[in-house]
Amino acid sequence: MSKDKALALQLLQDKVLNPSITYSEISRRSGYDKRSLMSFANELLEQSPDEILRHGNKGRKPAITASQSEIDYLCMLKARFPSVTIAQFRDIFIEDIIDNPDMQLDVNKYGLFPRSISWFRQLFINQGWTSPAAKRIRVDGSHVTHPIREPAARMGSLAQIDGTPYDWFGDGRKYTLHLAVDDSTTSVLSGWFMPTECTRGYCRMMNCVINNYGIPEAIYSDKDSIFRSVKSGTSTQFADMMNDLHIRMIYANSPEAKGRVERYNGTAQLRLPNDIIRFGIKDYDQLNIWFNSFYRIYLNKKFAFSPRNNHSAFLKPGNDYDSSKIFRLRYTRQINSSMFSFEKQLYIPVDNNGTPRIISDGSTVNVFQDVFTDELYIEYYGKRYACRNVGVRDRSSTAYIAENQKDLQELLKSGRIEFPFTCSREDS
Repeated sequence: MSKDKALALQLLQDKVLNPSITYSEISRRSGYDKRSLMSFANELLEQSPDEILRHGNKGRKPAITASQSEIDYLCMLKARFPSVTIAQFRDIFIEDIIDNPDMQLDVNKYGLFPRSISWFRQLFINQGWTSPAAKRIRVDGSHVTHPIREPAARMGSLAQIDGTPYDWFGDGRKYTLHLAVDDSTTSVLSGWFMPTECTRGYCRMMNCVINNYGIPEAIYSDKDSIFRSVKSGTSTQFADMMNDLHIRMIYANSPEAKGRVERYNGTAQLRLPNDIIRFGIKDYDQLNIWFNSFYRIYLNKKFAFSPRNNHSAFLKPGNDYDSSKIFRLRYTRQINSSMFSFEKQLYIPVDNNGTPRIISDGSTVNVFQDVFTDELYIEYYGKRYACRNVGVRDRSSTAYIAENQKDLQELLKSGRIEFPFTCSREDS
C-alpha cells in the first residue's frame, strides 16, 4: 500500500478534535505504522503540517498547499461572518460546503479540501483575521483559568441555569437567553429567549427540559431575585414551582462557580449569531422553536461528552403530570363586591357559561396566572373560575365622604355608587 503523509498529518490533526479516531484507522488509511504516526504527532506539537511536508519533500511544494482560487473562495465565505472563531469557520466550511451535496460544483471548481484546524489557524494568521474567542492573558503572560470541579456523575443530577442578554440578530435589540446546561455532560438541555430575564423565560426553559429529558434532581443558579428573595432569602415564585417538582435549588456565590453554563453563554454569543445567518432564522419566535428542536442537538453532537455513569438521574413525569398546574404564578387577593384587583385592573370570576360567581366580601381567594398563556383564573372550593376584566382600578373615582351612619345610608340610597358590571346574585 502506498503511503500518504499529507493524509496522515490531516487525520492526526482531526484526532485532536475527535478522539474517537484511532491510530489503527489512521494507519489503515494512510499506510503508515503506529510508530511513525506517533512520531508525526510529536512533530505536530512544534511544526505545522505544511512545514513537516516541506521538510519531508526536500523543498518541494506540499501536495496539500491551497491554490489561490481556494484562498479567494474562503475569503469570500469569511465575508459573510465578520466575527467568527477559527473552529466555527472550519465547521461552516466543512458542513455547508464540503459535505453539502448541493455545493459539489463549487468544491470541484475551486479545488476545495477538508482542511485541519491548524490549517485554518494559519489561514487566519496569514489573512490578518482575528478570532473573538481569544483568551484573556495575565500580566505574566499565562492564560486566565479557574479551578475545574469534577462534573456530576449522572446526567440529570444537576442542571446549571443562567440568563444572558445579547443582540442575537444584530439589530440593536437585546434578548435574554435563558439557558440550562447539564453538569455531567455539558449538554444544552434547553434555551428560551425573552426580552428580559424573567420568571416566565425560566419556566418555558424548564418546561422544555422536562418534555425532552425529564425532571432533574437539582438546579444550580445565581442569587438573582427570580430564584431567591434578595432581602429575606425566602423562596420566590420560580423556587416554589421547583419545590412542587421536588427539584433542589442550589445557589452560587460567583459566576465562576457555575462555570459550565457561563462558558456556554460565551459559546452561544460567539456561535449563535453566525448560525442564525447560516440557517436563515428570521425572528425570536422562530428562534425559540429552532433552538429547542434542532440547535441544542446540533451543539451537543459537537461539544457534549459521555457521563461517568450512564444511568440517567432524570425523573420522567407521571401520567398525572400537568404542566399548567406547576408553571403558574400564584397570588392571593381579597374580594370586594365580588371583584378583586390585579395589576391595576378589576376582575370578576365567572363560570363556564360566563355567569359571574358571587363571592362574599372579605373572602381571600387564590389567583393564578398561566406563564405560557397569561390566562388569569381562581380556584375556589375546588372549582376553577376564569376571570373577566371589568374595568380599571381608579381610586379617585371611587372615593366618597360619609362622616356618619346617616351620610352613609343616604349615599347608598342615592345610587351614586356604581359597579362596572351587572350580575344576578346567587348563593355564595
